[in-house]
Amino acid sequence: MRTQAIVQNLAAGMLAAALAVGALVAPAHSAEMEPVTLPGSGDLTDLLRELVVHYEAQYPGRKVTVPNSIGSDGGVRVVGTGEAPIGRVARKPTPEELAKYGEVKDLEFARVPVAVVVSRQAGGKNLTEAQICDIYSGKASNWRDVGGNDLPIAVQARPEDGSNARTIRANMACFTKLEVTPAAHMNVRNPDLVDSMKKLSGAIGFMPMSEADMHGFQIVTIDGLAPTSPKYKLGIGLGFVYKADFTPGIKAFLDFLKSDIARAVMRKSGHVPIEG
Repeated sequence: MRTQAIVQNLAAGMLAAALAVGALVAPAHSAEMEPVTLPGSGDLTDLLRELVVHYEAQYPGRKVTVPNSIGSDGGVRVVGTGEAPIGRVARKPTPEELAKYGEVKDLEFARVPVAVVVSRQAGGKNLTEAQICDIYSGKASNWRDVGGNDLPIAVQARPEDGSNARTIRANMACFTKLEVTPAAHMNVRNPDLVDSMKKLSGAIGFMPMSEADMHGFQIVTIDGLAPTSPKYKLGIGLGFVYKADFTPGIKAFLDFLKSDIARAVMRKSGHVPIEG
């Protein structure tokens, strides 16, 4: 994907320039802030941990922790029950959650395409939406059925209430009411899918493009469109949920996410910052 490589190279150059500027303007001693913990979705884990590295380097003494994933459901739950003042999510709160927890506000700071990934042994680099649906329904069970090599397809499923599956269901017409083949292997978290994709020679799955890039998986185009195309339909909004006004520590970190340094980090990793 030459275009994707060019975009990432440009983002890397912008990040280097932003870091140089940041080093010049960073205060020698940052103001005291309370420690911040950001529980929630695994779709944000790697990105936020990378952003925290740059934030803490620019503001020594400030501490932000990104725990292991408890899912978007968990991010909404800990805010709704008052266990945490903020949670990280890869979707908006559902009507059911709002009815259960009352007013839960949301704030989106970036978007990431959902990529369909296949094992390199499969021999497929482009699939149509119809072919993807044939694979996930079980109608196509061998990669040769969709133009690939003679290799059994190992379908990798995701939880129906997760952000990746919701995105596929909402934006791919033939997938809306599709019943996933019983032969599919369920992967609850992104790390589970990463492990399955590395182990199974005929695997297919879907995950955030940033995760796919990080692990070097084969990303297929869908009807000729790459995830970097403006016309690509599959994308996840990344952000936070909260109830009360932000504490000084949380507000400071959220302000940092709007900085040139943070946005360069996002673009380098395949994310699209939300402007404004």
